[in-house]
Amino acid sequence: MGRRRHRIRSGGDMVAVMSQDTKDRIADLERQKIELENRLEHLGYSGNLVRMHQIEEEIYEIEDTIRKLLP
Repeated sequence: MGRRRHRIRSGGDMVAVMSQDTKDRIADLERQKIELENRLEHLGYSGNLVRMHQIEEEIYEIEDTIRKLLP
């Protein structure tokens, strides 16, 4: 019985660690998204529509990943 309690407690600690990992991952994705949005703004002046579309897709993927990571 004592061993089970230890495993449950350990699992609880793991959830707390995962939560911080998730927060860190979301923060990293947000930074990537900001960088891509800045690139997209600069590309708007050059008229490189193909690259703009690629960056828009990357931004969408980041936003989708963030949505999946949120509870």
